[in-house]
Amino acid sequence: MIALTILASTIAQTALSPLAQFAGHCWTGEAPGGAGTDTHCFEAALGGEHIRDRHTVKVHGKIVYAGEALYSVEQGAITFTYWNSLGGVGRGTAQPDGNRITFSGVMREQPSSAQVPMHAAWIVRAAGYQVVWPDGTPHLMRRVD
Repeated sequence: MIALTILASTIAQTALSPLAQFAGHCWTGEAPGGAGTDTHCFEAALGGEHIRDRHTVKVHGKIVYAGEALYSVEQGAITFTYWNSLGGVGRGTAQPDGNRITFSGVMREQPSSAQVPMHAAWIVRAAGYQVVWPDGTPHLMRRVD
């Protein structure tokens, strides 16, 4: 609890506090589709004004996809911008509610792709956090550091 308090104090934006528990740690789980592993590493960025989430998807130990999200605060709400290794960009919001964080926005998988809606939820559990996609498929992410 002391470590979380110290870490949370490095997050300057109070609205980002629901994400503070992830900062300074890496989390891994099964990638969507079950083809490999998905690892996310979070850190306070730019003096704690933002939180960065860098992730990689590996299949047989080789990185096949990567992305990065920057969580920020705009008008008191958590927003994010996401970039991926295919050249795609996404933007949206994250809405905390108890142990659940609901994400919604739009994503362009590649620069030439059509923009599509994106929805997901993270549910914080004792063993980690569970990512739930719109089809209801859960993926447990466990802390690895």
